Amino acid sequence: MAADKDTVRRVGHLLRRAGFGATPDEVQQYADKGIPATVDELVEYDRTPDDLDATLSKLQGDLLDMHNLEDVQTWWIYRMANTRRPLQEKMTLFWHGHFATAQYKVNNARFMHDQNETFRQHALGNFKDLTMAVAKDPAMLIWLDGATNHKGAPNENFARELMELFTLGIGNYSEDDVHAAARAFTGWNLNYQQGVFAFNKNQHDDGPKTFRGISGPLDGTDVIANVVADAATAKRLAGKLFSFFAYDNPDPGVIQPIADLYLASNYEIKPVVKAILLSDAFYSEQSFQQHVKSPVEYVIGTIRSLGGKVRERNLAQALKQLGQELFNPPNVAGWHGGPGWIDPGSMLARFNFGGLLVAGVKNAQTPNGGGYIDPESFVQKLGTKSWDAVLDLFGESLTGGLTPATRDALKSYASKTASSAPQALEVKLRGLVHLLMVSPEYQVA
Repeated sequence: MAADKDTVRRVGHLLRRAGFGATPDEVQQYADKGIPATVDELVEYDRTPDDLDATLSKLQGDLLDMHNLEDVQTWWIYRMANTRRPLQEKMTLFWHGHFATAQYKVNNARFMHDQNETFRQHALGNFKDLTMAVAKDPAMLIWLDGATNHKGAPNENFARELMELFTLGIGNYSEDDVHAAARAFTGWNLNYQQGVFAFNKNQHDDGPKTFRGISGPLDGTDVIANVVADAATAKRLAGKLFSFFAYDNPDPGVIQPIADLYLASNYEIKPVVKAILLSDAFYSEQSFQQHVKSPVEYVIGTIRSLGGKVRERNLAQALKQLGQELFNPPNVAGWHGGPGWIDPGSMLARFNFGGLLVAGVKNAQTPNGGGYIDPESFVQKLGTKSWDAVLDLFGESLTGGLTPATRDALKSYASKTASSAPQALEVKLRGLVHLLMVSPEYQVA
């Protein structure tokens, strides 16, 4: 039995937020399975075979050089556009923003690639394990100066951001805690030649320290164990994950059970994300169409939702023009996102990106992020020439629903068809999809 319209809408919402969207056919297939089964498949992605590693490994050293930033960007874009594990890639994107690290200072594309793989490996894993891995990550050691954190001259950058941005949040630690933590991380350095973490015992301050109420010859392991277990970290991480998937500024009553689950599960991320994706709040009207798509969500979502075929290398430049250059967030706080993604310049860039896609012809990919989409293939399965049915198909599966004003405007455009010739109808359909891509409803998820 086919799922009802409301279930289709909810599942479309789920697939956009927990991944990068899906084609109308895929939305219907998942809706027929139901929300619990779909969430289970998304979260338990290890059950889904992923052959991208083998494919991309063949390209590395041939078409892709992991010491070149554009190639690393292309590599990740390919993963996001083609993965059968969309939540794993969406979480990798989340951690890239949470533990924001940028190539413009690291200046080593291979290190950025390896950090990305660390995020993927721990995407829904244990937050303590992930934080420990990040503290030893070569890109992070350069980014926040851990590589030069030595006994007698402790560098406080990583210690401060670990507490301010990565875990506790401002107001839950003191300047004395920052100094003590910096001392605890002395000697956590980098072997540049081998590109790996190296503990330099001679540069580690093994003297007594007092950090947030605990004392002793503390090291970085003790600091991380303390901060990831704190209730402030639980609330902050729960709130950030909820906002990433659902909506901003949730009530404390929504966040507290998620924070409690984080602590009860010994800092595991999978049960936290699963609880969010199954919560009533996630499917509330407050959640629908309240998240402004980032450039990555807009571009990759369009490709996946419309069955696009593109040259991924071109998309790296398209994303930069749209304001989100992968592996180069603006600062240690990452991308601020939200309404800030939308301004006249970025909307023009989105319009141009959409225009290149709808105008593209198979096997004739265009520059600047272009490619081609095949909306006709979806419409042919409808078995009708009704524009209302076409608007239902794309409007409900690609957005959370069209407002009457937008729907009327799109229908008015579609109905003004001068010719019933197949070629003219195809042009009209592609124009309709282009207008949909720049509609207010399509800019949000």
